[in-house]
Amino acid sequence: MVHVLVVDDDEAVRYVFGKYLARAGYAVRTAGTGDEAIAAAHAGRVDVLVTDQRMPGMPGDALIGWFRSNRPGVPALLVTAYAGEVAAGLAGVRVMNKPVSGSELIEAVRSAAGQS
Repeated sequence: MVHVLVVDDDEAVRYVFGKYLARAGYAVRTAGTGDEAIAAAHAGRVDVLVTDQRMPGMPGDALIGWFRSNRPGVPALLVTAYAGEVAAGLAGVRVMNKPVSGSELIEAVRSAAGQS
């Protein structure tokens, strides 16, 4: 089973994304901050990271940087209303604009996880 970590400071977004992904058969954990996401990465398996950009404390691009340094090989998706702020600086990261549909999110996670 693929383990997905969803990180967003908006509880409603975490809930909705978590439901979409769980219904699609993924094991989902959520975090509201970058620090919570790092703690979750230390506590268990993460196969795909789905993160927002603008969050208190640690923005999504910094969290992706942490994963690249400490969990190389974990693919990341950035789902944000501010894609123009980050797209150029994140080689190899799919940046998706909010709002995103459940089917778009599931397809992006499936692709990131290497599933056909």
